[in-house]
Amino acid sequence: MAGEFLLSLGLWFARAFVSSLVCLLIGYVGIVGVTRMTTRIKEFESVKGNPLATGLFVGGFFVYAGLVVYGSMVNPFFLSQSVAFGAYFNLQRLLAVVISFFVSLLFGGLFYRIFTKLKPFGVNLDDVNKSPIAIGIYLFSYEVFLGLIVLASLTLPVG
Repeated sequence: MAGEFLLSLGLWFARAFVSSLVCLLIGYVGIVGVTRMTTRIKEFESVKGNPLATGLFVGGFFVYAGLVVYGSMVNPFFLSQSVAFGAYFNLQRLLAVVISFFVSLLFGGLFYRIFTKLKPFGVNLDDVNKSPIAIGIYLFSYEVFLGLIVLASLTLPVG
């Protein structure tokens, strides 16, 4: 009985771990993607060497990672929901996460275009480039934005 519980617990942890790693990789790709879309903002050149901006950037990734790990622990997509050796790869959950990632890039790019071209509220998004701290906050906010979207895709009922 105790051995079966420990095996189930180990399999649950393993699938949550793999799910988290996949989502963290997606987060890395998302950050690289947003830096390529926002060509006027020099994210990494400005953040490097500034302790507060670096702290904001890394802090945002910790928030993202926390949301991902929570979503993975609640409803990991690597294996089916039954904990057994014969479990399968849940392609529906993976598809939901991948689509949500592309939706986040689409909305991120759309918001960037709106703020750079239309300048709602009279705000020029390129002003972010004037301060490494502002860029750190910008990256932090994107990471939270992406984390909430991935969390939603991990916890949505599929299938």
